[in-house]
Amino acid sequence: MINMMKGISCISNAFPAKCKLAVLDLTHAGIIIAQKLAEMGFDVTAVDVYNTIAEDVLFSLQVDFGIAVSRSPVPVGPFDIIVSPVHLEPGYQMLAEAREQGKEIISHHRAVGMILSANKTLEGIKVIEITGSKAKTSTASILADMLSRTMVVALHTTRGLELWTGGRARILHLGLSIAPGSILHAVDTLKFMDIHPDCCIFEVSIGGTGYADIGMITTLEPDYTIAKSTSQASDAKLRMLDYGKEGSVFVLNSHDSRSVSKARELGRDFFTFMDSGSQDTQADLRLAFNGKSVTLNAGKISICADVDSSYNAFSYTLAFVAAGAAALHMGVSGEAIAEVISGFTGLQGRMQEKDINGRLLIDNSNSGMDITSAERALDYGLRGLARENAGKVLMVLGEEAAQVCEGLPPEKVAEFAGRRICDIDHLILVGDRMRDIRNEKISHAVHLEDGLEQAMGMSEEGDLVISCVKCFR
Repeated sequence: MINMMKGISCISNAFPAKCKLAVLDLTHAGIIIAQKLAEMGFDVTAVDVYNTIAEDVLFSLQVDFGIAVSRSPVPVGPFDIIVSPVHLEPGYQMLAEAREQGKEIISHHRAVGMILSANKTLEGIKVIEITGSKAKTSTASILADMLSRTMVVALHTTRGLELWTGGRARILHLGLSIAPGSILHAVDTLKFMDIHPDCCIFEVSIGGTGYADIGMITTLEPDYTIAKSTSQASDAKLRMLDYGKEGSVFVLNSHDSRSVSKARELGRDFFTFMDSGSQDTQADLRLAFNGKSVTLNAGKISICADVDSSYNAFSYTLAFVAAGAAALHMGVSGEAIAEVISGFTGLQGRMQEKDINGRLLIDNSNSGMDITSAERALDYGLRGLARENAGKVLMVLGEEAAQVCEGLPPEKVAEFAGRRICDIDHLILVGDRMRDIRNEKISHAVHLEDGLEQAMGMSEEGDLVISCVKCFR
């Protein structure tokens, strides 16, 4: 099942002794990266690139950690290493100067991996990192359930930090992002609570840290640009393969030929999975879905599981097969995998159906929601209403931009509204950037809760409400 090719030698996991570092971007969990580097004894300067950090926080960095801080670019001459997020525009002054002067530039992801390697907090714990364009949270959550049948699992996703045992989860902490630096927050929380899991699963935005024992890319599609449209997100995710530690294994979507080719070229140990939408019969684990049951096939292994009818299981087939692939690799039985899939009823905000005061709510509001997902939710709802005396259709669509880095492009929302407004009785658009999209059937809301309140107020029993807001929940 696994392509057992000899691993390549990894990039060094250690920072040079007595090096001087600049950490750029404190907004996306850069603060804790700077703090950990300072605790390790390095000379650290933290630069608030986006000017979003409160003065008292910057003051604390100086007083409590001895970190120099700045809201403006500083000369890069004194620094040995520049730590920068993958999404920062390359034209930012310090990055441009660093390239001109031949300074070493590493990503936030790479810095987190090197910090974890140095402090050894997770030594002896199986670490899984999951990145990709779609299904990260669903895959991570389903995998945690599967693994929890035989081990204690700490799970960090957009839903928060959870502890899974025996197929049950309890919330340990809410409010963390999936920026790579947040892994350090999650690890600190486990340590503070004196929790010692057998396995940690981390959902990571736009890449991996290189510290994982198992690295997964759910899918590279749909791709999108980052760093002020100078590079593709897929390129950043593929770097996970470049600096994986010795002995690590990768779980890859067979449809993503770039990841499979790169893993093969680098001599990485990897295995592949195939979603029901793919025709790749060579994948190590293949999924088939007939609308009522899921079948996973891997060589002589065949796992069949009926799915619950209370949610749109088709939206989870990628998560089922990706999680199943990692679970099989880790020795989870086919019976346990089938039990998890059969007992699954969807995650909040991921094509989940609910009855609220006689209205049918299709809840598809989550951090990974995009316009394609929104259209899929509308089509799914309309198919369910293809009957006589169907009620009105109300849709809540947009973004809570303050919480999500990659928002929902207003131009795509406008194009969607122009094409599909005829299928919707009333469209409620969420977020300041949607204010200029207007139609007699459109109103506007500040946030998700406001939009849902409007929809409930405009609807009555028998109506359909579709919620598609990009947000963390």
